[in-house]
Amino acid sequence: MSLLEVKNLNLWYREKQVLFDVSFEVKIGEILCIVGESGSGKSSILFTILRLLPPYARVSGSVKFLGRELLKLSEREMKSIRGKEVGMVFQEPSLYLDPLFTVGSQIEETYLSHFKAGRREAYEACIKAMKKAGIPKPEEKYRMYPHQLSGGLKQRVCIANAIVCEPKLVLADEPTTALDVSVQRRILALFRNMKEEGKAVILITHDFGVVAEVGDRVIVLKDGKVVEEGDVFEIFDNPKHEYTKKLLSAI
Repeated sequence: MSLLEVKNLNLWYREKQVLFDVSFEVKIGEILCIVGESGSGKSSILFTILRLLPPYARVSGSVKFLGRELLKLSEREMKSIRGKEVGMVFQEPSLYLDPLFTVGSQIEETYLSHFKAGRREAYEACIKAMKKAGIPKPEEKYRMYPHQLSGGLKQRVCIANAIVCEPKLVLADEPTTALDVSVQRRILALFRNMKEEGKAVILITHDFGVVAEVGDRVIVLKDGKVVEEGDVFEIFDNPKHEYTKKLLSAI
């Protein structure tokens, strides 16, 4: 069953078109990897799905989540989906963590915005998410401010924030870029566990090693267009497009 269906998605930033008839599906229990060079439109796909675009952006096409057309929902309806049904891991964690609040309170805020829960329940959900994200000594880190954490820990806090409500779909924009190899493996293991729980992940990456480790299917994006799509084995063993071949040769 398809969790997400994107059909003929086009996106313009003012007069510049950045996505051209992008179509794909994400099934329950699947990890879809989107690869391509910087500026190819990968992040724009995720921002369009969650309707986090600037006011001057224009969109056409269809984005259906569990049969609901997201592009036609009101902002109030979208707020009930963001965070709860669809989580997002942003590429640069420092831009999305408020320096004035502890990281624990920020994760709790996400949980409390979607569930009628007491502080104790929110705290326990927060600690559980921090543990899943591979944050050591979460009770200690809970009380810290973003500036007290390394870049890798900030990224893991953002991942904890994305999964605290146990969403059905997680959109992850280069989630392992700032992490060392051992922590990267832990995060990829988290995504595999989510898959086994019947959830789904859209993973943006430029690292084909990451694709090989966790991906089920791959979309190759160039200049806002899907130039190739297939399962991981097809893409690695028999790439058809010259651009895909170049990306693979750069490993």
